[in-house]
Amino acid sequence: MPEVGVPFACGRIYTVSQGHDTGSHQYNDTFAWDFRMPDGTPIVAARDGVVRLARGDSSTGGCDEKFAPQANYVVISHGDGLETQYLHFSAVVVKPGERVREGQLIGFSGSTGWACGAHLHFKVAREVGKGWNNPSVPARLAGFGDPVRDTRVSAPICKDAGQQTLMANNEGAHAPGQAVDSMSPERQQALRGLPPGAQSIIDGLNQPPAQGGQGLDETATPRRTRTASGPSETR
Repeated sequence: MPEVGVPFACGRIYTVSQGHDTGSHQYNDTFAWDFRMPDGTPIVAARDGVVRLARGDSSTGGCDEKFAPQANYVVISHGDGLETQYLHFSAVVVKPGERVREGQLIGFSGSTGWACGAHLHFKVAREVGKGWNNPSVPARLAGFGDPVRDTRVSAPICKDAGQQTLMANNEGAHAPGQAVDSMSPERQQALRGLPPGAQSIIDGLNQPPAQGGQGLDETATPRRTRTASGPSETR
């Protein structure tokens, strides 16, 4: 069973709001996890890899499955037939083809797509199709195994003050609705020399949002009515 890192910023603790094979986690998302967290939480790569798909231009979301194609997302290929998928970003700071390291910032949480509230939808999947919703596989989070609903999951402690500034406090958060390219030169300068990969991310913030993916399952699959496990999130 593959093991991956915690997919949010160092020094943070969030609760699993939906686990495997419950609520909206069916079909390709059977083995996904949802983490309840506020808008603008830094999201990081759970494992080394190459960004296969990324989208960050959507500002649309809602508590209905019809909004699913409007999600902002990142899909990272790990070169062994597996990939990790991250959904509902308010902003994305990586682009297809970019190599990332575990723990590297890839975007900020939000509620785009099929989401009843801000959260991170995360899964490990088999890289079998070109779209962004490949079938999930059983996996484990390092240090937590397969956490079920209401489990509190903590990311590793930040390694240094610079990483903490970028990842773990409010200065590292992205405000809902704030354009990523609005980061001031002074703020960019303050973040220089931080974790591996941070500089290239900052340098790319003024580039147009990355695009990619074909949306939901490439072959239409009959879907039954599904409900979230709680009132504040889904998918």
